Amino acid sequence: MNGQLFTQDFLRDGIKATPVWEALPDSELDAFGARLFAIYSPFDASSTLNEASTEQEIILKVLGALGWDELWIPQNVASKTRREDVPDWLLFPESAAKAAALKEHKEDRRYRHGILILEAKRWLRPLDRGDATDMLAPGTPSNQILRYLSAAEIASERRILWGILTNGRRWRLYYQGARSRSEEFLEIDVAAFTGIRGLTADLEDAHDPRHGLKLLYCLFHRAAFSAQDWDGAGRTFHQFALHEARHYEETVSQDLGARVFAAVFPALANALADRDPSAQSPYTRPYLEELRDAALILLYRLLFVLFAEDRLLLPVRDSRYLDYSLRKLREDIRDKRDSGAAFSTTATRIWDGLKSRFAAISAGDSSLGLPAYNGGLFEDARTPLLTRVRIPDSVLAPAIDELSRRDVIRAWINYRDLSVQHLGSIYERLLEYRLEEQGDKLIPRPTSFARKTTGSFYTHEDLVKLIIDEAVGPLAHEFVAAFAERLMDWEKRRELKPLDWEQLDALDPASKILNLRVCDPAMGSGHFLVSLVDYLADRILEAVEDAAILVSGERWAKQAPVWNSPLVKRIAEIRERILKAARDHGWSVDIGQLDDRHIVRRLILKRAIHGVDKNPMAVELAKTALWLHTFTVGAPLSFLDHHLRCGDSLFGCRMPDLTGALGSLAGALLQ
Repeated sequence: MNGQLFTQDFLRDGIKATPVWEALPDSELDAFGARLFAIYSPFDASSTLNEASTEQEIILKVLGALGWDELWIPQNVASKTRREDVPDWLLFPESAAKAAALKEHKEDRRYRHGILILEAKRWLRPLDRGDATDMLAPGTPSNQILRYLSAAEIASERRILWGILTNGRRWRLYYQGARSRSEEFLEIDVAAFTGIRGLTADLEDAHDPRHGLKLLYCLFHRAAFSAQDWDGAGRTFHQFALHEARHYEETVSQDLGARVFAAVFPALANALADRDPSAQSPYTRPYLEELRDAALILLYRLLFVLFAEDRLLLPVRDSRYLDYSLRKLREDIRDKRDSGAAFSTTATRIWDGLKSRFAAISAGDSSLGLPAYNGGLFEDARTPLLTRVRIPDSVLAPAIDELSRRDVIRAWINYRDLSVQHLGSIYERLLEYRLEEQGDKLIPRPTSFARKTTGSFYTHEDLVKLIIDEAVGPLAHEFVAAFAERLMDWEKRRELKPLDWEQLDALDPASKILNLRVCDPAMGSGHFLVSLVDYLADRILEAVEDAAILVSGERWAKQAPVWNSPLVKRIAEIRERILKAARDHGWSVDIGQLDDRHIVRRLILKRAIHGVDKNPMAVELAKTALWLHTFTVGAPLSFLDHHLRCGDSLFGCRMPDLTGALGSLAGALLQ
């Protein structure tokens, strides 16, 4: 199960409590499984099916098994030179809707009767990379579905918000209303429960094939796209699932935050103070601030690794790294705590191990398959207090366990299901507290002026999206419109000159969007910038497909090789460069983490994203959040030092002083 549309906890456990799951008889699931096996059994990893054969022999048969039998209309077929600019199939909720669609004289009006679009690709074609050998559709399939969903939403008057993308083996569900459409999808690997010969199933799906089979049935079945009679709010099953997933995310985040404030943060702060040879009592306010920052950095180092390992950004599937991972350590701590065993109050074995882990993540360790990430969060020079203390196992073990498991049920916290914004929310809440002495202990106490003095305020996600859309959206639309306008100027031409092709490359809307420079002058922990990466990634990936489709329709384009955004070539070069470096250094690399969408997000971070904040800790946490959100294996954090800076976005002085200073710099011109 790949993608982040629904939380893994909901897909593994939460869905079992839904009426849809509970009402599905074993006999019906068995029949579905048998039907699926019959569909896939003739094929294996060496089968060579083109797109049309994949549709007829696999995809439409699977749709029939999922309740969509004959409730579809094929869209315009491919011409000899290009594919028409529509998804392959339009699906309907019932036969009456299909009959109404067939009566429409204009094909685009059919969308108003549909409920879902489907884009099919040939057997086993990669979904996140282009294919120059495919003359009909050389672009990236996942970019296509983004484009088709946007068009379908408009044509259907918002009746169609869902789309399926499949190559026969992998079935993806996309939602137009997702926070990041390019990242937040659901993918199920059918190889996991049909045993397709020659294919290694994804570990997540292969763990329990029957569970994966039931997920496919419940989430891709026609009934899931209609209002559920058991739901008082009249939601579709997907809307219900999205609500439950968000509720889980918020519940776990609040629970984690509460334990950070109540137990973990105070314990770390007291342990650092007790074992700091430079500490002097009573503590001064500057020392207490240094202590708070050191405890916060240690806390965030732990959270960083927990996030990175659960999201497979660190190579936990590589046995070389696994024995040194925080995942292995937290399992050992769990077993020891649950058995009632004691942890030493003097030994620092866990602390020493953590220091080694942090150093390996920062500097890299090829023997563990680990490249360097060079993030300021792990620089000891920035936190000298952490270099002169050693915390005993009796303090660190409970702290790590509290960050790893949920209250009451004591199940693992799945950090994969938490957005990086939750890291920021914990930090922003900690800004409301400062350390105070109470007897022989330090306790965090709220201060009403903390946020005001640091300029830190939380902005609601809906407002973040609105501001980004209003500020950046018009620029992206301008680039697309300028490209289309130039093509209209050339529509009567039969061929282009070399300089014209260069001009076409220069006007490429995807490259233009990537060349934007966007700065958040009071970024806090990076909440706006994380959302901005999502927004720009969706716009760029869609623009790549938009431009290629527009060019392919021009008659002068038929006399030349297939044109694509210059960004396509650049992405391929970056991917090959990283793979070569991984081979040379022995890094553990998942090729899926080098798909087009991942590399584009990294390019956005390197080129378009800038930020300023007056709080040095906020700057480091913004770097960390953005790195986690745009992870590319083998790409260090160090370049972010130039993009995210510590400084004050507000400046003021008396006008005579200001004009005098400006005059001394540049005379009357600058005044």
